[in-house]
Amino acid sequence: CTTEIEEKCEDETSGYTTNTKCSKWPKEVCSVSKKQVKKYTPITGCTKEPRELCAPAGCGFKQGAEECFDKTQTVVQDAPKEQCSLEPQRTCKHVTKLVPKLSPTEECVDVPKEVCTRSRTNPRKVKKPVVKKW
Repeated sequence: CTTEIEEKCEDETSGYTTNTKCSKWPKEVCSVSKKQVKKYTPITGCTKEPRELCAPAGCGFKQGAEECFDKTQTVVQDAPKEQCSLEPQRTCKHVTKLVPKLSPTEECVDVPKEVCTRSRTNPRKVKKPVVKKW
């Protein structure tokens, strides 16, 4: 994987001027390649193999020291072939969500309001002098 720096520029207008605003951030870029892999399982085990001993009549058998040696044996075995592919699988499950239930309720608020009415009590004529300026 390699880290590359990505840059994005936007024009920003304020009034009659336009400024270019750029921002940079790192981005990881990876490449995927296929390789051939050989898997094998060696078969190991210990077995006692019978041997036939020939001797003239009258000779007895005597227990001797145990002799051990390493023996390499080539075993032909089928190489298993494995093929893998990514296949999307849909998994569904039940999810419980809380849903708010709205119910109408009456909410009253007292707002003070000034109400004015004109009423004439004992109307009378008042003489006011009229002054005209020329």
